[in-house]
Amino acid sequence: MGTKAGTDHVIRCVAHEFGERGIRANSISPGLTETPMTADAKDVPGLFDSFLSGYPLGRIGTKDDIAAAAVWLASDECFMTGQNLQVNGGLTLRRNPTREEIHAAIATATGQA
Repeated sequence: MGTKAGTDHVIRCVAHEFGERGIRANSISPGLTETPMTADAKDVPGLFDSFLSGYPLGRIGTKDDIAAAAVWLASDECFMTGQNLQVNGGLTLRRNPTREEIHAAIATATGQA
């Protein structure tokens, strides 16, 4: 959490410093995203399901979701600077599952409940 907060502050400082030169600075905070890096986690029965229930949009993000956000941020249509774009299907409107909820979902999925 501290690293993300630090990055957000750096983005705001860069945006403030260089905005008058027409330079925009923004960041993206993805939620749980299906990528090769999360492939092992996806193979754990019940793990992704424990997160899925918290997503208002009803699905886990994809690398294409993150890429589309990055392309928009880089486009001339984006009139935004100094911001952090939460690309997480609305998860931050709710909360991540607790450790107990994750363990319970895995136990249920593996028949250990």
